[in-house]
Amino acid sequence: MGRKIYGKRDFLKRPEGTNRQGQGTLEMAVLIVVIIFAFIAMQTYMKRGIQGRLRASVDSIGEQYDPERTTSDFSTTRVSNVTTRSTSEERQFEVEGSYGGQYENRVITVSDSQTHYDNTSREGFEYVGRP
Repeated sequence: MGRKIYGKRDFLKRPEGTNRQGQGTLEMAVLIVVIIFAFIAMQTYMKRGIQGRLRASVDSIGEQYDPERTTSDFSTTRVSNVTTRSTSEERQFEVEGSYGGQYENRVITVSDSQTHYDNTSREGFEYVGRP
């Protein structure tokens, strides 16, 4: 006669004296663990996507130089007009370490170069072969 009969709704109720303080922390920890596992599972797909995007960008630049499969023939022409002016004069300099006024003659040359124009042109072709 002292037995209590429980219905379906009695199991959904919180028993008296129980504490719910840790439930929010537990739910948050489970959520963070699920998100971390999702990122770990998607890591390969994200890496392949980034590599594919990088490959597409490199391919859009064009074919690169390959010394084994490249044929080229260039000629470079340089036309310039340069004026150079040099002046030389002889001067007397006191000899180092002499205290009696010994002098020696030295020739000094001063040069001045001016480039009026420099026109460089490059003509030719370059073919990059395919494998």
